[in-house]
Amino acid sequence: MAHLLSPRRSDHELTLRATTPAEPTARPGSQAPGPRLGWVLAALVGGLVCLVTGWVLVAGLSVLGWLAGDPGSLSATLEVATRLWLAAHGTGIRLAGIPLTLVPWGATAVAAFLLARCAAFAARAARPGQRPRPAGIAAVLVAAYLLPVLVVGARLGQLGAAPGHLAVVALVLVAAALHGAARALDVRPTRRWPAWARPVPRAVLGAQLVLLGSGLAVLVTGLLVHLDRVLQLQDRLDPGVSGTIALVAGQLALLPNACVWAASYALGAGFTLGNASVVSPTLTDVGALPGLPLLGALPTQGPGPSGALWWLAAGVLAGAVAAWVVVRARPQARFDETALVGGLSGLLGALVFVGLAWATSGDLGTLRLAGMGPLLLPLLVMALSTLGLAGTGTGLLLGLWTRYRRTRTSAGAAVPESSAASSAAAAEAESTAVLTR
Repeated sequence: MAHLLSPRRSDHELTLRATTPAEPTARPGSQAPGPRLGWVLAALVGGLVCLVTGWVLVAGLSVLGWLAGDPGSLSATLEVATRLWLAAHGTGIRLAGIPLTLVPWGATAVAAFLLARCAAFAARAARPGQRPRPAGIAAVLVAAYLLPVLVVGARLGQLGAAPGHLAVVALVLVAAALHGAARALDVRPTRRWPAWARPVPRAVLGAQLVLLGSGLAVLVTGLLVHLDRVLQLQDRLDPGVSGTIALVAGQLALLPNACVWAASYALGAGFTLGNASVVSPTLTDVGALPGLPLLGALPTQGPGPSGALWWLAAGVLAGAVAAWVVVRARPQARFDETALVGGLSGLLGALVFVGLAWATSGDLGTLRLAGMGPLLLPLLVMALSTLGLAGTGTGLLLGLWTRYRRTRTSAGAAVPESSAASSAAAAEAESTAVLTR
């Protein structure tokens, strides 16, 4: 048979032809990419765009509420909207002379999402030759965002009313920008960590998701059980269409706070809605409250039902999840090591959740509505004990199970060797007998 490239091949229909590649044709409506802005300019512009977008959202919802209420001044409504927008950044404010330090973390989450997207855009806008880092992008972006907030807060808010909340909000915004920039640049900081520490963030995050999910379940259950009360509060307000939109948006802004407080309820510590009030699985004692429909989900006054104690399983599950994530990354560890790291992961998840509970606390006024949020000292005790013990027990069980599986595997590998040895001995004996004969 002739070679494939031989000129004496009998098949003359098959030929090889070399051609130059054709120029790519542009699709209809497509344009050539223009020059990039550079990551510094993109971060500066992105921070200002996020700033204006967040304020416009809050101002628009406030205008809807103003249209549904008594006629008043639009400028006064926009000033109230600006104060509420400042509250989402941890700045203490005063509304009608009433101090307010409670952070609506739903609105803060929107700002963090916008900053993460703008950080990714700034990372992709780097010019050839520029080597941006996530830390640099986050620093420029958050600085462009927060500096106007601080200036306006010094004018209309009270920066010193809750400095801890302001610092936590700034930390969350920086973390969101770092995450967005790192994903766009394909940078993973945990790659430089020791192997044993890499699963720790995932374990803590898993515990928080379990606790927040349990809090959401508690909240939804309360809304369904007391739906008639919620509807009555809604009817009493009679906000109209535009007012209903603003009311729902305001309650969604407080939804993360409500989930954390409900998770504290599930852990058994409970929360307070002002001085001398408590809401827990064993007792509910509250006084006069604002007519917010979301508050209709509160349990009935008096001792709690025995079925409410089943919510305590949420803390056990959170500690177990944290331990499972950490132990899964250590398949060769002994059972005493897995019990130790499982317990430590549960304790770390509990401490982070207590920090979340503190960050969602605050004041909605004075006297009755001061100091709202989870009961921090009981929560610290309940979270550490529940998640720590659950993590230790889960780590111990997983370590013992891994040891049992290794023992069975080694025993199974030893059986064929012994069988082969016995077979060889039998064959040798049989050959000896034949030679003897």
